[in-house]
Amino acid sequence: MESAILCRKMKKTYGSFTLDIEDFKVATGTVHGLIGANGSGKTTTIKLLLGLLFPDSGELSVLGSSRIGNEAETRQHIGFIVDDASVPSLVTANELAAVLRRCYQHWDQGQYEMYLRQFQIDPKKQYRKYSKGMKVKLQLAVALSHHASLLILDEPTSGLDPLARDEIISILSEFSKDENHTILISSHITSDLEKLCDYVTFLEEGCIRFTEEKDELLETYRLGIVSHQMVADIDSDSIIAKREGSFQVELLLRTEDVPSFLESRRLSLEELIIFLSKGRSAV
Repeated sequence: MESAILCRKMKKTYGSFTLDIEDFKVATGTVHGLIGANGSGKTTTIKLLLGLLFPDSGELSVLGSSRIGNEAETRQHIGFIVDDASVPSLVTANELAAVLRRCYQHWDQGQYEMYLRQFQIDPKKQYRKYSKGMKVKLQLAVALSHHASLLILDEPTSGLDPLARDEIISILSEFSKDENHTILISSHITSDLEKLCDYVTFLEEGCIRFTEEKDELLETYRLGIVSHQMVADIDSDSIIAKREGSFQVELLLRTEDVPSFLESRRLSLEELIIFLSKGRSAV
């Protein structure tokens, strides 16, 4: 499968922090989620992919370009959301569009205005007067209004209420139905990623702990709940992680290692990431 994004042996050092990506691929036509705690390297990775930062070493390719920061033609096909988008604070949504239509060859003013109406964004209001959620929605309207084939999104649902988040996820899901469209999305809200993503990559302390197909990942593990006394009846080598409460113990096990006497259930993506972060073993 063709890769929209490809990184090999890519390193970037900030003070005492080093992002060290041995091998990372985002296949064309997929939705790929980046998961990790604050400081794990998600935003640094996205800035490198957008050409806002440059790697110290290694290979990086976005839509076939290894010089994304210097190739205007490739950037025509990328839509993005980043926290520090540097939109001038006094600019209105209408004024922003007047600038962007000169930047993007395929700018679609009608689509942009449609999203402004859908998101209830006042086109005459200055950017500084928007709430954080409205700023995110405006960035998404821009990202979707120049017929990009790749969306790179850093926390696109941050600051939005549940209804607005669901609206954004629905729009992104519709965008992803085109097999030529690709999305890379980072988020702390793993429930959003679980709804949307085909693949997930888990970053931890600047390194990739795993990249897995989401549904296969969720089928690989089960959560077992037992009494403190019953823990001794389970092979300790099969316990990946555990969380002890006052009256019971929660155990993370691989599906094939769940004993027949143990009641278990499938975990949400958020539960799984929390357990794997504390566990002894990688995927």
